[in-house]
Amino acid sequence: MNSPERRWDPFAELQSLRAELSRLVGSGFGGRNATGDIDLDQTDEALTVTARLPGVAPEEVALDVDVREVVVRARTAPEAGARRAFEYRVVLPADVDPDRVDATMDHGLLKVTLPRVVKAGRRTITLGPQGALEGTPPSPADPDAAREMHTPDANS
Repeated sequence: MNSPERRWDPFAELQSLRAELSRLVGSGFGGRNATGDIDLDQTDEALTVTARLPGVAPEEVALDVDVREVVVRARTAPEAGARRAFEYRVVLPADVDPDRVDATMDHGLLKVTLPRVVKAGRRTITLGPQGALEGTPPSPADPDAAREMHTPDANS
């Protein structure tokens, strides 16, 4: 009896690799399950990421903050010859301001407050007779800009 030819399935290989990596990360790096140790809360003003990092000192934690992602990294000091290192990536549902981030850590609980980016609202700008904003001189980069602007003739 002829057996059907077995073909290589790259998607099955990727799925197997992903399962193996999840198993290794779950057991080899402190037994943490990333989804259970990270919480994300939202308000109109800010997003708050809370991470439970038991046994990790504040000086062992580093944060990388981007407009749409936070990465929490930790590398613990060696205890009995073993060093633990792990990384959590949190994709944020809204843009945040990386320059205004606040982070505190107390008894293994890391709290990162990420203020949302303030969206620009509608604004009305009034131009003066010289073709510039009222009360501002023409741009120093182009001193002839005021002459080039068309000023409607009030008599026509």
